[in-house]
Amino acid sequence: MRHSFRRFVVAIVLFVGLAAVCYAQRARISELMREASVPELPAAVGYKEVRQEELPATSPETEVVLVEKEPKLVEPALIPEEVLVEEKPLPVVEDELPASFDLAVPFTSQAPFANWDATHEDTCEEASIYMVSAYYEGMSGTIAPQTAEDEIRRLVALENKIFGRFESTTAEETARLVTEVYGLRAEVEKDPTVATIKVHVAAGRPVIVPADGQMLGNPNFTGDGPPYHMFIIRGYVENRFVTNDPGTRRGEQYVYDQDVVMNAIHDWTGSDDTVDAGSKVILVIYPN
Repeated sequence: MRHSFRRFVVAIVLFVGLAAVCYAQRARISELMREASVPELPAAVGYKEVRQEELPATSPETEVVLVEKEPKLVEPALIPEEVLVEEKPLPVVEDELPASFDLAVPFTSQAPFANWDATHEDTCEEASIYMVSAYYEGMSGTIAPQTAEDEIRRLVALENKIFGRFESTTAEETARLVTEVYGLRAEVEKDPTVATIKVHVAAGRPVIVPADGQMLGNPNFTGDGPPYHMFIIRGYVENRFVTNDPGTRRGEQYVYDQDVVMNAIHDWTGSDDTVDAGSKVILVIYPN
């Protein structure tokens, strides 16, 4: 009887200890289970390969807000006649796209040295546009921490000069930063669909998403996650988007369910309390 009671006590202690460990590591366990369910990703394609393969250069049928520094007037007579090509948007036909696709967009966390101070908690926009610009320059893999840190701080300083702040910029403000800093064309598209996002990705254009970060449910975020967040959609597989999420050091090729992303898309409203009421927009950056 005494031995049975002792075994019972030992079993209870072991159970409680195991439960405590599982609770403490619940986020990591959830992440491991999520990773186990992720389908095999396609081989990532670099920008140079995209150009060589002539992937679908379709244009989405969504309302577009073109952001430029200043209107540029060009005399038609100065443009050779042979280069005046009328561009017509092609219909979005999802069945004609690759079944899965992934762009080799280089990765950096928004805190390259894991210094999550007041500045780096608000540099997801800077990290996202830097990753896309680096992709168009032919970079891939993980960006060296010091290189990323220097560029993120440079962007913060420029935002303070342009906007008077760097925290939480809207999609249009972020687009303006892209054009002024990198000289790339940036378009804000309203009411995107899964199909239009796939079209951009398959054409070699990563998509930047402004979102209610707490709706993403990423277990790698601290607490409930950021109220406002930006990240990159770089690919898709089955019913999921492949992303570079700078909000976590595990953000390279992080996979979200498409429904989760589409529900979380919300532009900055000016307040953490109303992000979930923000407009449904995405930011697309085009190469020169």
